[in-house]
Amino acid sequence: MSITLFNFAQRLPWIKSLKASNDDEHSDRLNHRYTVGFLLICALIVTGSPFVFNRITCWVPAQFTGAYLSYTNNYCWISNTYYIPTNDTIPHNKFDRKKSEIGYYQWTPLILLLCALGFYFPRMIWRSMNIRSGIDIQYLITKNNIQEIVHSIEYYCQANEHHFYSKNRFFRSLFCTSGKRLGNYLRSIEIIVKLLYLINSFIQLILIHILLGQSKWFDIWYNLFIKNSVLTDSPYFPRVTLCDLQIREIGNIHQYTIQCVLPINMLNEKVFLFIWFWFIFLFLSNLFSFISTIIFNHQTNFIRDLYRINSSKIIINEILFEKFLREFLKQDGRLIIFLIDHNGQAFLASEIVQHLYRNYQQRYQLRKAISQLDSSDV
Repeated sequence: MSITLFNFAQRLPWIKSLKASNDDEHSDRLNHRYTVGFLLICALIVTGSPFVFNRITCWVPAQFTGAYLSYTNNYCWISNTYYIPTNDTIPHNKFDRKKSEIGYYQWTPLILLLCALGFYFPRMIWRSMNIRSGIDIQYLITKNNIQEIVHSIEYYCQANEHHFYSKNRFFRSLFCTSGKRLGNYLRSIEIIVKLLYLINSFIQLILIHILLGQSKWFDIWYNLFIKNSVLTDSPYFPRVTLCDLQIREIGNIHQYTIQCVLPINMLNEKVFLFIWFWFIFLFLSNLFSFISTIIFNHQTNFIRDLYRINSSKIIINEILFEKFLREFLKQDGRLIIFLIDHNGQAFLASEIVQHLYRNYQQRYQLRKAISQLDSSDV
């Protein structure tokens, strides 16, 4: 049985991603790998907490002993207690009490799993759209054969090389279009994925802050680091709640309002507090990554520096090299080389650029010679 569960766990997408080669940036892996793992660990801790301490402990009347006490605790756990602040009067109306019912603490593991899915969803989009582009970056990073990598990149980039490049660039800038033939398909997917990471981290940060029940963002920092005290009671994870209990005895129904303590909410609060701090760091990381991706756009100087690492030529034909960057590699080619450089072996990207540019020079000179022959014949 244990072997079957272990084999099943190995086939899970998140577990498989741990073994796979990286095909993205570190900021992306903070979301789909480390944050997902952190949330799964939190879900396991919350799920296993009832085996360590009592989920709920109710303060029952003196005549409640033995089975009465066990029944009360189990009933109040599954029937949803309701939260009334200590300074407020308990309402007599049954519907008012119903409005104050809470049951979120029972679904904490599921909430954490849904949060983890939200962080892994952009990764699923990147992998599926990456493969559909016609080039699998993750596969290229695992290869040691430079010729095979160069051939794959050339096959992808040559399909995007058009004679009317300036016209395509004009319409692409005017209508903000993207596609495989325009050379910015992978680049567009990268921006969308990073935007999804940013939006997801921001929304989940707001939701976690609401669950902690603090009116202001500074209150958490003030209570923990300045006041050195616990957080104020959250309406979603309160420590003390109330439970209405009905017990039948010889045809009579006795109504009790019982006060209960939820030790599990103490753990939930600490878990969500750690998650809150992590989400702040994650949001800032995603914001910086998104802005830098938009602004720097894998600048051409990066490819030029890679070329100069192994090049013996001090002077580069800047006009031809610019055509190589703009008309051949384009945004997708530069992105592929950027990811190989950050995730592949040392100096691998430099050698790839050397081979790509050398082959481009040969094709350019061949086309130039053919065009000169055609013009001389005329």
